Amino acid sequence: MSVAELFGLTGKVAIVTGGNGGLGKGIALALAGAGAHIVIAGRNPAKTALAVQEVQALGIRALGVQVDVSQEA
Repeated sequence: MSVAELFGLTGKVAIVTGGNGGLGKGIALALAGAGAHIVIAGRNPAKTALAVQEVQALGIRALGVQVDVSQEA
């Protein structure tokens, strides 16, 4: 059994808060590399749109949402 079969995320969806920059974006791209579809949640819509484009360039479905996780409502 291959590593991809053991740890692949094909068909799964990952929600990454802060996924539009820094460590969060790195995590989003790594999860996409493992086959997961990605939802990038961030406060800055322009940065989120760029991160979504990077994920989509890998052939992975991605969606960006504007959200501030420090606001419970």
